[in-house]
Amino acid sequence: MSYYTCGARANSGFSGGEIYKGGDGVRYRVASRKTINVPNNLQEVQATIEVTKYGGPESVLAMGVVLNSAGGEAFRFYPDFAGAGVYGSDATVKEEDYSAGSTLASGDYTVINFELVDGVNSYGTSIICIEGEEQIPVTPAPETPVPTPEPTTPPTPTPATPTPSPTPVPTATPIPFNPVPSLILPLGPQYTLSYSEGSEGWPSFYSYSPDYMVGMNNYFYTFSGGNMYRHNTNELRNNYYGTQYDSSITTVMNEAPFDNKLFKTLSLESDQAWSATITTDMNDQAFMNSSWFEEKEGAWYAAIKNTTQAPTTIDNFNDRSINGIGRCLSWSGSLSTGVTFSFSAETPIDSIISIGDFLYYNNESNNTPALVGKITSITSTQIIAVGNITGSTRPTTINPLMIAVKNNTAESHGVLGHYATIQLEHTGSAPTELFAIESQVMKSYP
Repeated sequence: MSYYTCGARANSGFSGGEIYKGGDGVRYRVASRKTINVPNNLQEVQATIEVTKYGGPESVLAMGVVLNSAGGEAFRFYPDFAGAGVYGSDATVKEEDYSAGSTLASGDYTVINFELVDGVNSYGTSIICIEGEEQIPVTPAPETPVPTPEPTTPPTPTPATPTPSPTPVPTATPIPFNPVPSLILPLGPQYTLSYSEGSEGWPSFYSYSPDYMVGMNNYFYTFSGGNMYRHNTNELRNNYYGTQYDSSITTVMNEAPFDNKLFKTLSLESDQAWSATITTDMNDQAFMNSSWFEEKEGAWYAAIKNTTQAPTTIDNFNDRSINGIGRCLSWSGSLSTGVTFSFSAETPIDSIISIGDFLYYNNESNNTPALVGKITSITSTQIIAVGNITGSTRPTTINPLMIAVKNNTAESHGVLGHYATIQLEHTGSAPTELFAIESQVMKSYP
């Protein structure tokens, strides 16, 4: 008999506080956990991890593990090459694992989905399932004694009567097979898309998702939870079925797309300031709160500032804000009070290094930069850094190679890229109008 069961589903953007330390030494965040019971031994067993991407430009990667009752790994879907990933348009991908061999013992198993690895504005869901053939033990039926037959008197023969001709049985008309399609449940945020006859296009997404909608007598009605609502009847904006939403607009600036550019300022021709999030194809990011904009001659202006990330990602170590210092002679101290690094007087510390920069060392075990903390004091031969930032560590060697990274927010020159994606957001229920978006852009000369 076939056996099939699945763990709990994991969705983008969700992870609990639990951490699973894998056999590869890496710590993974747990997104879902479920204990299942396999009642009988399984043969021809296999486990699969399935990932479905349902929106966004970036990839979605799913990983996980199945543990037996003793905590051992029965099936393993990590590291990344053992997981299942979608690297293009929306799709569903499965990855199989036969780690348990051809059989799986009965008992309790824990199915763990790790936090989905997804890109900016990309969403997905994952699930781990186990299937196989059950080996159900056969219980022998009890023996029933056979009674001894008693002798019977043969009946008196009677004259045979003619057998009537059989009545033909009509052939039943076969009923055509009409399968009921499986219920399709939507994944991720739900929106209502509107069509404009004037522009002959689909200009807007709305945050409400009604059960039914209809236009009648120049009014628009929707139904939700058994209640009827009439739209466009008051000045309250972005409030649907008692829930207040925000307005959001996403656009792209890509003039001269073959040139590297610095996007330095943002200007909004609007009656109110909006919050702005900016990302580029070169992994530069910036965020501007609506309170940072200043109104000048009827428009709202703000300088674009990088979003500080400490520790910075390995992709950013080719930026111009990275400065090599050299190997230190020795170091001492603690992260909480300050780690002191001493350098040779023959190679004094360059004046480009400043208080407030982030100090890194090269971890020679894996040749990867690692964060110490923020620089609080500098002399010509000494640097002190306090490690009160998440991810701060002390070096593992006596004289590591030291690196300084500028604070992108304090010394921001804008964001760098061939193009910039700008997402504007307005909160509140009051009406507002936005006419145009402008940015001061200059060519980058590395």
